[in-house]
Amino acid sequence: MMSTNLPPALILGILLTLGSIAGIFAEKIKFPRVVAYILVGALFSPDLLGATFDLDTDNWSPLLTDIMLGIIAYIIGSEINLKDLKKEENTVIWAVLGQSLGVLAFVSLGLWLLPSVLNMHFTPGLYQALVFGAVATATAPAAILGIIEEYKAKGEFTNTLLGIVAVDDGIGIIFFTLILGMGGESGFGSSILEGLREVGGALLLGGSFGVGLGYIGNRFQQENLRLVTIIGFILAVFSLSQLFGFSMLLSCMSLGFISVLFYPKKQAEWLIPLEHIEELVFVFFFTLAGIHFKLNIFLSSFSLVLLYIILRTSGKYTGAFAGLSIAGTDKKTRRLLGLCLFPQAGVAIGLAIRASNQPGFEEVGALLLNIILGSTILFELVAPFVTRYALKKAGEIKPSE
Repeated sequence: MMSTNLPPALILGILLTLGSIAGIFAEKIKFPRVVAYILVGALFSPDLLGATFDLDTDNWSPLLTDIMLGIIAYIIGSEINLKDLKKEENTVIWAVLGQSLGVLAFVSLGLWLLPSVLNMHFTPGLYQALVFGAVATATAPAAILGIIEEYKAKGEFTNTLLGIVAVDDGIGIIFFTLILGMGGESGFGSSILEGLREVGGALLLGGSFGVGLGYIGNRFQQENLRLVTIIGFILAVFSLSQLFGFSMLLSCMSLGFISVLFYPKKQAEWLIPLEHIEELVFVFFFTLAGIHFKLNIFLSSFSLVLLYIILRTSGKYTGAFAGLSIAGTDKKTRRLLGLCLFPQAGVAIGLAIRASNQPGFEEVGALLLNIILGSTILFELVAPFVTRYALKKAGEIKPSE
C-alpha cells in the first residue's frame, strides 16, 4: 500500500475533474450523469483505488456532503410550483400518500420478514426495516424532470406527474424524520413527539428564514449577489437545524419553497443563479457518496439489493395505483403513472448517509448505504427508459421523439 495522505483539496480536485469528464462522456452515450458521478467516487472507495492511495475522507467529507445535500434540498423546495399542484390537487395528494405508504409498507415488511424466509445473511429488526422503508420513499425529481424536458412532454398526465414529484421528497423526509425519532431511548410516545418537534421546528425555521430571503433577494438585481445571499441563508439554516436538532433536509427544503413564494417576481428568475452551481453540487455530492461504496459488501449482499429493488418498485406502483384509484383518475393514468416514480438518487442517498450515522446503525449503516448506492445505479439506468415509455403510452410524447 502506498501511503500518501493526499490533502482534501487535491482529493476534491481529482473528484471534480474526473466527475466532470465522466459526466460529459455519459451525456454523449445517453448514460445518466448521476450514475457516472457515483461510479467515479466508487472508483476511489476503500475496496478499489482508495486503499492504494490511502485516501482519508472521514474527517472532512461528512460536513461537505451535508452542505451539498442542504443545497440540493433547497433546490428541490424552490422548484415546487404551486400552479402545477393546484391543477391536480386531489390527484396529487392521493397519489403521493398512496405511493409513499405503499413503499413504506412493502419495503419495511418485506425486509423484516423475507430475509429469514429466503435464508439471507441479514435479517433486520422492525425499526431498522422501517428506516429502510422510509429511505425508499424518496424519488429522484431530476431524472423525471430530465425526461420530461428532453422529450417536451405536455398534458394532464405530465402535470400530475410534476405535482407528485414536487412534494414527494418532502413527504418522504417527514416519514424518515418521524421514524428515525422512534429509535430514541425515551420510549415510543416520546420518540414520536421528538420526531414531530424535529419536523415542526424544521418547517418553522426554514419558513421564517425563507420569508426574509425572498424579500432580501428581491433587492439584488445582480444574479451573483443573489446567489451569495441564497448560499448564506442555506448555511445559516443548515447550522441552526443542527444546533436545535431539527431536520436539516426539511429546513432547507422549506427555505427554498417559502423564499420563492415571497419573491414577487417570476419563480424562473429566482432559480437562474442556482443553475450556475447545480451541477457542481451534484458532482461533489455524488462522487463523495460513491466513495462510501464498498464493493465487497455490495457483492455479498446482491440478493438483498435485488429484494430491495423488487419491494420498492412494487410498493411505488401498487401504492400509486391505489391512491389514484381513490382520487378517481382515469384507467390510463392509474396504469401508467406509477411507472414514472422509480428513479432514486440524491435525497435517498442523503437519508441513507444520515441514518448510517445514527446510534444503533453502527453495523447496519454500511449495508444500508451500499444497498441504496447499488440500487440507485440500477434504478438510474433503467428508470428513465420506463418513464419515457409511460409518457409515450399516455400520449404526451410525440411518436417521432
